[in-house]
Amino acid sequence: MSRGLALGHDTRPIRVYKVGGPALEDPGLIVPLAEDIRRAPGPSVLVHGGGRHVDRMLKALAIESRFVGGRRATSPAAMEVVEMVLSGVVNKGLAAGLTSAGLPAVGISGRDGAMIRARLEPDLGRVGVPVEVDPAPIRALWDAGVLPVVSPISCGPGGEAVNVNADEAALMLARSLEAAALVYFSDVDGVRVGEEAVAVLDAASAERLIEDGTITAGMALKVRMALEAAQAGIPEVVVAGKARLTGGFAGTRITTGDPTAKRAGKSRIRRGLS
Repeated sequence: MSRGLALGHDTRPIRVYKVGGPALEDPGLIVPLAEDIRRAPGPSVLVHGGGRHVDRMLKALAIESRFVGGRRATSPAAMEVVEMVLSGVVNKGLAAGLTSAGLPAVGISGRDGAMIRARLEPDLGRVGVPVEVDPAPIRALWDAGVLPVVSPISCGPGGEAVNVNADEAALMLARSLEAAALVYFSDVDGVRVGEEAVAVLDAASAERLIEDGTITAGMALKVRMALEAAQAGIPEVVVAGKARLTGGFAGTRITTGDPTAKRAGKSRIRRGLS
């Protein structure tokens, strides 16, 4: 049942996708997303967000939601909704859409098989930061010939559901899998400086643009995650948008600007993501 998907024992380069924004909101992008994944040189895994879906459901249920430093403070009541929406509606809908597009996919969450474990962030309720990944469920799905589609809901210290930022979950999975590429899909077609999306952005320029307010809010967090990925030795880290899926701009490649970072990052991965 492989139908073009690489298996878990395949030695070809691994690619991790993080999908949010238009790729989740526009059903017309599912087919080109499947085609982009199918063009990957080896096995892939897709991690998704879904904040807009969560916002709508929380509002409909009159459950308060607020953001602190780019993270959604999550009460126990809100956590039930977040898990229901992300691991249910969004996850299963995305997996089903990709399967209909000819790319067999199975939806799971970071809680399945205790795949992603997270520590709790102080004063944010059920919000966590991923600290440990067991990629065995991912490899099992590759062996079955299907694409893993991962909700970022993860295991807290006691196994409870924890709300984890999808960008961070994708980075941790990429590091644990020693991925060759990490592609972040966002609302914009790459990182913009003024009116233009730049093709390449190095660490020094990125830090300067974040400090002067050119890159802000969610994009600043995404760029920091991308920089951390590059520094961890992931050779190709890209921030892209709808244009990549419609034959336009392929996205902004994030680099450390340091040719030794790739070798150093791989060494850190082998030593256990220190």
